[in-house]
Amino acid sequence: MRDPLPPLPGVQAFEAAARLGSFAAAAAELHLSPAAVSQRVRSLETHLGVPLFERLARSVALTELGRAYLPAVRESLDDLAAATGGLFAPARREQLTVRTQVSYATTWLAPHLHLFRAEHPEIDLRVVSAVWSEALVPGEVDVDIHQGRGAWAGVHAELLHHDDAVVVVGLRHVDRFGPVRDVADLADRPRIRVLGFDDVWQRLLPPTPGGPTATVDTTVTALELVAAGDASAVLPERFVRSAVREGRVGLALPRSFPMRQAHYLLRSHDDPTPSPRARAFVAWLARLDEQVPALPGGDRRR
Repeated sequence: MRDPLPPLPGVQAFEAAARLGSFAAAAAELHLSPAAVSQRVRSLETHLGVPLFERLARSVALTELGRAYLPAVRESLDDLAAATGGLFAPARREQLTVRTQVSYATTWLAPHLHLFRAEHPEIDLRVVSAVWSEALVPGEVDVDIHQGRGAWAGVHAELLHHDDAVVVVGLRHVDRFGPVRDVADLADRPRIRVLGFDDVWQRLLPPTPGGPTATVDTTVTALELVAAGDASAVLPERFVRSAVREGRVGLALPRSFPMRQAHYLLRSHDDPTPSPRARAFVAWLARLDEQVPALPGGDRRR
């Protein structure tokens, strides 16, 4: 069991009197009488069994044990104030909660959120990510973005992004296996497949005896595996733009491939009209493709 806590009113009075140097000043800060502050400090001293102050004519001075006790008291009160303010203080700014998959949040939102903050400094953004799509909980999420084929029970789905896929390879791939002139060149080379993802591999290449080098459950994991080695992966072009332009992975072929999945905005049929901050975020997403254009050959519609 935890040791008994000291009387908290006494702890607060002790810290204020130690910081301000008198019971009268502590009383003014705490909106108490000097006698009440003195009584609270006495209660704490009785609990501890030692005096914390030397009472002087017009002030107080900490005893040796009082000086030793004060740093821990201040740290505890500061931690409590910070935790209380962080969790329960009334919001002074607009907050926007966006829910989406880990890969979308990591590869598409994260590299570009500074652009949204520059346009809307008044909005605090909260991103909640999930590996698999969840049922929409009314009132908890302002913008809900999921990848799929546009059919979710009980919600209205509005198309946000068409997606095409591209083949990316690790930077050591060509040195080890030679150039990639066609998809067929990848048939016998190590590949990475994303579980539960629109598997373009199955439409591009026949199954091979060895199969993929690895199977993972998110496209961001596949991207990191490609960047760290010499394998290839088929991933949404949108998700690899930053990695290709930063030179972390290479674009194996100068073309893209259609995907059956796309990104949608989900909204409950019973939800009210999206808030102004939600509309601002969606409008920014629509403009982001112009600010961060597709890779050369990475969008078959352009």
